[in-house]
Amino acid sequence: MWYKMTKQELISRGIDMLTESKREQQRLTGWFVYQEIKMQVRQELSASGKDPDVPDNQAEILCECVSRMPLSIPSGSVFAGTQDDAFSPSYALINPAFKVETFAGYCDPLAVYDDIAPDAEFPAERIEKVRVYYAETNYVKELYSAYRQTGGATREVVYFVEPVTGHIIPDLRPVLRDGIAALSAGDGYRGVIRGSMQAAVILAGRYYDLAKKMITCCEDPAEVSRLNMIARACKQVPEFRVRNLHEAMQSFVLLWQVMCLEQAPNPYAFSVGNLDRILAPYLFDTPHDEAVALVRHLLAFFMVGDRGWAISQNLMVGGMDQAGNDLTNPMSYIILDAFFESNQPQPALSVKLHSGTPQELYDALGKFFFTPGKLTPSLFNDEAMFAMLKDKGVAENDLPDYSIAGCQEPLIMGRENGNTTNSWLNLGKVLELTLNDGCSLLSGEKLGLSWQELGYNGISDVLENLETAFFKQLDMVCLDMREAANACTETLGKVAAPFTSSLMGGLESGRDCRNPEQPGTRYGGSGCLIHGLSVLADSLTAVKALLKHEIASPEQLIEALRDNFQGHEQLKTFLSSQDKYGNNFTEVDNLTAVLADRVCERISALTNSAGKPFCPDFSTPSTHLLYGYWVGATPDGRGSREMLGYGIDPRPGVAVKGLQERMLSNQKLPFGKMTGGYASHLGLSPNDFSKYHTMKDKIVLMAENVIKPLFGFCEGKTGKISPFYVYFNVDQAGHLRKVLADPEKYAPNGIYILRIHGTFVNFLDLSPAIQEDIIARLDPESTILV
Repeated sequence: MWYKMTKQELISRGIDMLTESKREQQRLTGWFVYQEIKMQVRQELSASGKDPDVPDNQAEILCECVSRMPLSIPSGSVFAGTQDDAFSPSYALINPAFKVETFAGYCDPLAVYDDIAPDAEFPAERIEKVRVYYAETNYVKELYSAYRQTGGATREVVYFVEPVTGHIIPDLRPVLRDGIAALSAGDGYRGVIRGSMQAAVILAGRYYDLAKKMITCCEDPAEVSRLNMIARACKQVPEFRVRNLHEAMQSFVLLWQVMCLEQAPNPYAFSVGNLDRILAPYLFDTPHDEAVALVRHLLAFFMVGDRGWAISQNLMVGGMDQAGNDLTNPMSYIILDAFFESNQPQPALSVKLHSGTPQELYDALGKFFFTPGKLTPSLFNDEAMFAMLKDKGVAENDLPDYSIAGCQEPLIMGRENGNTTNSWLNLGKVLELTLNDGCSLLSGEKLGLSWQELGYNGISDVLENLETAFFKQLDMVCLDMREAANACTETLGKVAAPFTSSLMGGLESGRDCRNPEQPGTRYGGSGCLIHGLSVLADSLTAVKALLKHEIASPEQLIEALRDNFQGHEQLKTFLSSQDKYGNNFTEVDNLTAVLADRVCERISALTNSAGKPFCPDFSTPSTHLLYGYWVGATPDGRGSREMLGYGIDPRPGVAVKGLQERMLSNQKLPFGKMTGGYASHLGLSPNDFSKYHTMKDKIVLMAENVIKPLFGFCEGKTGKISPFYVYFNVDQAGHLRKVLADPEKYAPNGIYILRIHGTFVNFLDLSPAIQEDIIARLDPESTILV
């Protein structure tokens, strides 16, 4: 009988119900209701003579919205709280209707209102009323103005810019440890920040009242126990200190919910940091299985809707302190077990490794890598990351608190607003403009400097000096990109976020974390995601060979590019056959490293409105497809509109000498200058591990032959910073096509998890374009263990 359930049984009972209900939620409307309430609160504030855009009024607006919004307690959950009211089904890459050729980025803050289909409850007039209100806000008007100034440069993604709403890692530990009531008040904006925290107290009180009300009309003893468990926790946290593991997670959920609401709709990529270290102080004597079940409830909280629309929420385990001591703890393994059992598209899991990582942690990873359709964590190299961050200026004591925001961007938890996706740079398009007299090969529009403006007499002169000409073009693009990116940051900075600031050092600094000129965080900067490194290097290498062997004239090369090689097949064959990055060919690999270094220097020299540097980030979260679509044919033999290389990886099909040679190419890059991070994917074939029969034997092979050599754990210290990030998919193209053809056989529960970049996805949920991209990037010839 239910009333005889143990606490563990009670917690475990609801998890399947909870996750199933999440997967069945195909309509998200809570975000709209919340925006409608916020509109009404802002209008009332205006009527009272107050400016709803002034930073000092944001705490009042937030608390009033939280007081009015409709609440419910998710069925089966042992926590009160939801992210659902902050997100719409907007994220294109997990939308089956997504098409590369029509994607326009996330630059229109009003596009979200197209995500809600009108019906009797939400008629078109109701939706349009809210849209029109926000269209007249200063934020939307100024953002539109910033984009209009970029012209065709962003339309054909020479570069792209965006206002960054998420991509930070709050530090919830002080609130969990002491409670909101114990935090000092202060005056000025520090008082506004402190006042905004009352929104979490208000929310907890409302959930307490709701749970108690639900108990009065409940006859199921187990359900009464569940609701009492929630009520007790909400009575205590987050206002007061946490006393046990359940309360720690309940406090976490409430704080997270308010943070998301403050920046709704769609505050993409808030990340958690080292969850094992956050929760470990509250584990006490909680049994392992009970703790796993609790974490599974917490993981379900991060799921929004049937596809997991709140993407790139990164949780980490493992790692070391600044003295090199391993920080893996019992909570690390509890979290890993919870992830493996749940196996949902969100949140993302990352693991920190170092030379002293215990074998037990590697053993725990085996089941992820070698179970088809299971999530596979991203891996980070603490030793290289610490070295890079120290060079960047991070204090020694802050190094263990580096965490991953979004996909792979390293930030200091609670102390850094990196504006990580503020700008995006397309090296392939810059090369195209350099080769084509400043004009687009696709539209003919002049988007860059002409040959004459670059100081050259014609295409022959340009090709003889192509690397120099390219960087002259890039310098101009970078200046325009900086101005546009800073305009976005300054516009967003006028929309204060005091509650988020309370978790980002704002109570100490007395400033908002979004303040563009004086951010309230200890560290700051702006991100620049750089695309097309391998295409650039391979193209310069091919042009050099063309000039040396005189296979075609400079004019014939440009004609071939304009014709997308149609009628120039022999020339394309020659260009495609030249040495390519990723095969351990000295000349092209060294050139790739030099180009990466020079690009990093230029990006790092750019500064934002606070005088902080832009951080080079060679990361392309499926944008290697999107940005490649806007690049014409290139001299490496790549066809018009074909994908660029993913992150720092070679393009699929051009690295053909196996994993060892590819890793040797990879290790020549200047990782210490990639302060914003980078992306790299290795698709491994299960066949390479087939002679090993146990998980333990397979992970030993992977650790000793792949992970440790890649991260430099097997080598002496050279002074050069090693690679610090990688993710794997262990699968085969033929098998994935079988999964697509017969999902009932190969994924009977409707879920087959793969990595797409820094996040998990259900392979079955993706658009065909993204499915094909994942299959192509398995690229077995580049990763075979020879």
